Amino acid sequence: MNLQRTPSFCRVLLFLFLPMALMLAPSVSAAQQRVRVGCKRCKDHGTLPCKQHKKEILELEAQVQFCSIAAACEDCGGSFLVDCDRCEHGTSTKIMQERKAEVAAWLAKEPMAQHLGRSVPHVETKHFLLIVDTGPLRLGKKRISNHMCIHRVAQDVERVADLLDGHLGLSGKGPVKNLNDGPTLEGTTAVSEYFSKMRMWIWESRMDHRNVMSKFLNSGSSGDFKMLGKNPVFSVAKEANFSTLPEVRRLFTHNASHMLISNLFEEKWFGDTTGGWFDAGVGHWYEYFVHELSTNYCVEEGTVWKTYHDGKWRTAIRKRLTKEAAPFLPGLIKKDTGLMELPEQALCWSFYDWIVANHATKLKPMLLGLKAETPSRQILKEALGQSLSKTEADWREWVQATYPMKGDKPRKPKKPKKGRR
Repeated sequence: MNLQRTPSFCRVLLFLFLPMALMLAPSVSAAQQRVRVGCKRCKDHGTLPCKQHKKEILELEAQVQFCSIAAACEDCGGSFLVDCDRCEHGTSTKIMQERKAEVAAWLAKEPMAQHLGRSVPHVETKHFLLIVDTGPLRLGKKRISNHMCIHRVAQDVERVADLLDGHLGLSGKGPVKNLNDGPTLEGTTAVSEYFSKMRMWIWESRMDHRNVMSKFLNSGSSGDFKMLGKNPVFSVAKEANFSTLPEVRRLFTHNASHMLISNLFEEKWFGDTTGGWFDAGVGHWYEYFVHELSTNYCVEEGTVWKTYHDGKWRTAIRKRLTKEAAPFLPGLIKKDTGLMELPEQALCWSFYDWIVANHATKLKPMLLGLKAETPSRQILKEALGQSLSKTEADWREWVQATYPMKGDKPRKPKKPKKGRR
C-alpha cells in the first residue's frame, strides 16, 4: 500500500499517536513556563531576599566571611536568599545553594560548639575568629542584641587591621589560612604578612572560660588569658569591667592590636625583649584612635593603676612633658610591656602617636628590627637618622604644638609666621 497516496490514513495515524506522544513528552510546570517568559517577582533570579534579616544587619553581615547567628536562620541557612515562590530556578539559584553548603560546612568545623554541646555565637572575618558569648550588652539605657554586639566588635578589630595595613604598608595578602583548617605554615619567610587568624573569645560564664582554657589552651587559669606570637589567642570571662558594649569593644580593639603585630612578618612577641614601648604604644594607640579614649592595660599584672585621667590623655601628657624636663625615652625604651605602669604606657602611646603623625613610613623597619631583637636605641637612630635626645626633643615639641591645654581634641600645629619685609 502506498501511504503517500492515502493522506486520510496519515491523518488517522496522527490522530491515534499524538495523544500518546504528548503523554510521553517531559512535563513543563506552569512555574517553569513563567520563567521562560520572565518572572516579575524575582526578575528571573529564582531567589528572593530572606525577610528574617533587617537591612542594618545585612550591611554588617556583608563585612564578615561567616556568622553563626545568621547561619542558624531556618529560612535561608545563612545565604540570605530563599527560593522564589512563583518560579523554579533562576540565575541566583546555584549561588544560593552553594552558599548554604559553604556555611553549613563552616559551621560544622567549629570545635568550640562541639566541645560545649551548644551553639556558640561566633564570627569569622579576614583576620579574626571571634566569639562573643555574652548575651545582650548594655549601651546606655538600651540593651543591644548579641548579634549586633558581635558585629560591632568585628568592625572594630578589622578597622585596626586596616589601619595597620596603611601604617605598615602591607599588601593585604594574609592571613594564610583559618587555624581550624590545620597548622599554620612553618619556617616560612613572610610569604604572607600574617600566619594565622587571631582567636578572641569572651564568655558570659567563668566556668565556660575555664573549660575552654583547659581544653584548647592547656591552662588552668581562670583569669584573662592572652598568648601572642604564634597562633595568637585571647580569652576572658565577662566581668563588671566588661559588662557594657563600649567596654567590650575597647577590650577587643586594644588586644587585637597586640595580637596582630605579634603575628606580623614573624610569629614573635617582642614586648618582653625591650620592645615594650612599641608594643604598649600600639595597644593604646589603636584603641584610642577607634574609640577616642583608652581604658585598658597592656598587661594587667604589670600595673596597679586602675585608670589614668579617665582614658583621655592629651592634656595630661602635655602638662607632664612641660613640667618634667628630665628625658623619658632612655629609660622607657628599655622596659618590657609588663613592667610598665599605666602612666608610662600613656607616654608610649604619645610617642607612637608622634611617629604615626610624622614618620609613619618608619614603622615597618622599626617593627622588623624589634622582631630581630635589635636594641631600640639603634632602631630609632637608624630609622629617624638622629640621636635619641634629638628624637625626644622633636616629640616634646610636637606634643606642645598639637595637644590641648584643656579637653582632648588635638590641635593643628601653627604655621610659622612670615618674616616682615
